[in-house]
Amino acid sequence: MKKTLEDWLQWQETLHLSEIDLGLVRIGKVAEKLNLLSPSFPIITVAGTNGKGSTVSFLDSMLRAEGYKTGAFTSPHLVNYNERIVLNGLQVEDDVIIQAFAAIDEARQSVKDESGKSIEVSLTYFEFSTLAAMLIYQQHKVDVAILEVGLGGRLDAANLWDASLALITSIGVDHIDWLGDDREIIGVEKSGIMRKNISAICGDLNPPKSIADEAKRLGANLQQINTDFSFSPPKNSSENTFEKHWHLKTNETTLELELPSMPGEFQLNNAATAIVGLLSIKALLPVSINAINTGLKNAQVTGRLQVLSTQPEWLIDVAHNPHAAKQLAKYIHDNPIKGKTYALFSMLRDKDVNEVLNIMNSVIDEWHIVATEGSRGLTLIELEKCFAELNEQHKPNQKQQNSEKTTEQNEHQKALTEVTSYDSFSAACNALKNISKDKDRVVAFGSFLVISEILNNCK
Repeated sequence: MKKTLEDWLQWQETLHLSEIDLGLVRIGKVAEKLNLLSPSFPIITVAGTNGKGSTVSFLDSMLRAEGYKTGAFTSPHLVNYNERIVLNGLQVEDDVIIQAFAAIDEARQSVKDESGKSIEVSLTYFEFSTLAAMLIYQQHKVDVAILEVGLGGRLDAANLWDASLALITSIGVDHIDWLGDDREIIGVEKSGIMRKNISAICGDLNPPKSIADEAKRLGANLQQINTDFSFSPPKNSSENTFEKHWHLKTNETTLELELPSMPGEFQLNNAATAIVGLLSIKALLPVSINAINTGLKNAQVTGRLQVLSTQPEWLIDVAHNPHAAKQLAKYIHDNPIKGKTYALFSMLRDKDVNEVLNIMNSVIDEWHIVATEGSRGLTLIELEKCFAELNEQHKPNQKQQNSEKTTEQNEHQKALTEVTSYDSFSAACNALKNISKDKDRVVAFGSFLVISEILNNCK
């Protein structure tokens, strides 16, 4: 008997044979049984490798500032499952989710095959959450739902519905086992959220050609950054002072806008993508400049360049692929500290671990690692092997050893050979709290699981 939300979630983890099973047939049958195939509200889908959560937050915050009742569905969660299903800015309560789960469970067991015989449809954990979000949004009569695409796009559960607006934030190499390592092919998968005669916005600064090709094939109204719109960050107006606004230029207008509260210049890219998207559907969901500015200031996402504490600084970021690692490394470089920078790190095995380490090593003084649980998690032995391989690649030759420029390089080379391993995140947190001084920085990154563990074990 499933009574609590935790009971339901544990049961869902055992229901389907595989954690990930891309395809829309099974979820479509259950959605039809729940009368969810034609929702009464417009949908915005957000796909991409990085920036999805932030873009959803910008959209949700701007639309709510205009007075719309919104639903925002994201994944994964960091602390509470309820983070996934947000209704008008608030996480949905356990009992509401449980009621949705019960309705979905009943529906999946009463689907009929072509002969009229009842069959039981198996659903993945993610499919359950997607259906629950849409059922709750339908029941609570939202004005608009914003759905973050989980994996890929074309065959993802969130793509079951025809969206009124499709956003693609970025195209990078991430889920290698499922999507491969070819950006052109990944672009095709992400483009699967586009629809004929519907606005599609791509915020990737160097988009694969497949995005435009697929938009043309599907008949979508594509706008791409640096082709159809662009943004310019604040300029240095005098020594140590910056403008307090940034500018967004489209084919129709130029907007002077408030800076987002979320740190990182890359957030301007996410914000620009969200704003151009809303401008493209202004006939359906008009939003004022005041609401856009309010949304920029109010939008927040846990675990994105988030400072948990100072003296010493604890910085957490969900960066888990090369594209995100470059943004994190840039932020650390552009915001220097006087002390040492410690890394608290782990990653999943379907990620490009070596490239992430290669990018981050130049801004890290000391590495501390923990294994992640589950079949996708890397063991300590596997992580240590990654560091050993990178150390071998970075060994200076005789000419480099005699160069004056190698002092800092040698320090980072040394960091690769003196990696500290821990059996648990709580042990790693306690150790770093003891050795870090007021002017130091601890950077935790590498996976959503890492940030979840930090938020649960390093308070």
